[in-house]
Amino acid sequence: MQPELFSLGHFTLHSYGVCMAFGVLSAYAVLRALARQREWDADSLGNLVALLVFGGLAGARVFFVAEHWDWYRGDPLAAFKIWEGGLVYYGSLLTGAALLAAWCLSTKTRPLPLFDALAAVVPLGQAFGRVGCFLNGCCHGKALDTPFSITYPAGSIPWMRQVEEGLIGADAARSLPALPSQLIEAAGCLALFFALSRAFRAKTSRENPGLVSAGYLLGYGALRIFTECLRSDERAHPFGGALSIAQCISLAAIAAGAALLLVIRVRARARRRAAAVAADGASPVANGKEP
Repeated sequence: MQPELFSLGHFTLHSYGVCMAFGVLSAYAVLRALARQREWDADSLGNLVALLVFGGLAGARVFFVAEHWDWYRGDPLAAFKIWEGGLVYYGSLLTGAALLAAWCLSTKTRPLPLFDALAAVVPLGQAFGRVGCFLNGCCHGKALDTPFSITYPAGSIPWMRQVEEGLIGADAARSLPALPSQLIEAAGCLALFFALSRAFRAKTSRENPGLVSAGYLLGYGALRIFTECLRSDERAHPFGGALSIAQCISLAAIAAGAALLLVIRVRARARRRAAAVAADGASPVANGKEP
C-alpha cells in the first residue's frame, strides 16, 4: 500500500491518480492500434476519447459522492478531491455510454463498432485503476487469512474499517489479513481485455457488430458480482436488499449483454437466410436452366 508516491512542497503525487493516468493512456494506445485496422480517423477518435474520459470521470465521481453523501455532507469541498480516490466505475460506464450514443447520433456514426472497440480496451484501463485502489487502500477485501491475504498499516482505510467493526483495537499496528479484492478484479479485467481485444480483431466481430460489447457486459458483470462479495468497504444496498448497487447494475448489464447476443444471433440467422435465397435465385436450376 502506497497512497502517496512523493511530496514536493505543497504538491503530492498520489498513486491512485498515476494509475488512472496509465490506465487511460494504455487503453487509448491500444484503441488507436485497433482503429488503424478498421481505418478510422485518428483525430476524431482522439476527440471522442477526451470527451469520454472527462465525462466518465465526472460521472464516476458524482455517483461516488451520491453513494457516500453522509460523509461528504460535512465537507462538501472534499467531493472535488478526485486524486484521493473515490470513483464508482458504473457511474463512468453509464455516463460514457450516454455521451458515446449522443456523439454517434450527432456525427451519424454507426454506434456498435465504436462500442465494441471501447469495450475491448476499457478492461485494460480498469485493471490499472484497481491497482490504484490497492495502493490507495480503498475497495479493500474482507478480513480473511489466506495465502494471498495482506495486512494494512495503522491509519489506512482497511485498518479503520476493522476498528469500526470491532475486529481489532485502536492500538493495533496493522490490520488483520484481508483479501486483495482490488488485485483479484485487476487480474480478471486483464483476462477480459486479452479475450475481448482478440475477439475485436476477428472476422466474426466485423460481421456481427455488438458482439464484443455483449461479451464485455456479460464478462465484467459476472466478475463484478463476484468481487463485490469479497469486499469489506462500506457498500450501499438499495431498498435494504442483500445486493449492493454495483451488483444490481451488474445483473442489469448481464441481462443487456444476453439480450444483445440474442439480437445478434437473430440478425446473423436472417443474413444467412437472405444469402441462401440469393444464391438459390442465382443458380441455373432456379432460373429454369440446365446446370
